[in-house]
Amino acid sequence: MHCKRWVLAAALVAASFPALAEDAATPHWTGSGELGISSATGNSRSQNVNAMLAVGLDDGRWHHDASAFWLRNRGEFRTDSNQNGVFESTMRDTANRYGLAFSSAYDLSPRSYVVGALRYDNDQFASFRWRGVAAAGYGYRWYDDARLRLMTEIGPGFRRSHDAYSGRVENEAIGRGLADLNWRMTDNTRLIDTFLVESGRLNTFVQNDLGVQVSMTDRLALKVGYQVRYNSKVDPGFKKTDTTTMLNLVYTVH
Repeated sequence: MHCKRWVLAAALVAASFPALAEDAATPHWTGSGELGISSATGNSRSQNVNAMLAVGLDDGRWHHDASAFWLRNRGEFRTDSNQNGVFESTMRDTANRYGLAFSSAYDLSPRSYVVGALRYDNDQFASFRWRGVAAAGYGYRWYDDARLRLMTEIGPGFRRSHDAYSGRVENEAIGRGLADLNWRMTDNTRLIDTFLVESGRLNTFVQNDLGVQVSMTDRLALKVGYQVRYNSKVDPGFKKTDTTTMLNLVYTVH
């Protein structure tokens, strides 16, 4: 139910922004999809899958971006369920997380812009079962050419979280910061790094996504990624830091 509300809100915002655009430039769509799957058998078994989808629309001075991701890991556990000394192997989920994000930016100048952003996370193995964030801010493009893109955003926001331990829904004002780097190191190799921080009185959330992407064709690439997620406050039994390493096949539409 909470996810549907956030998706509906993002759709309404996305539908309203293009109608406000002042420039009559031809809209330009971009998109990419990533998929990574791995499986191990033998002395131990594991199954892992992650998928990501991103869509962008540049329409004059307006820039809209939407993305979604899904991560699921399953591992083998040996248990003596009958307590008779005979161990049985079962497969259990060790990670199951998905999320949605949407942002719209309006250019004030070739380098500066204002931005509104929505984000929703749902995680069955985190201290917070689900979390929704709405924020606004100011952005600046420090570099923006075919070789290097570096931009930062900062501004206030509001966060609503469901605590998995107590069942309470917590609301708080936050400050949001974002840094996005895309560096074309060679003709077919890119370094991509996105750093996000959302800090409030109850919790500070930090996520960094680092990846190296090597193009095989104009549209297909291989990407090695490393994600770090950190929460300053977690419930008993949870760790503050989660990390994920990924090897994905990427399909891009320019």
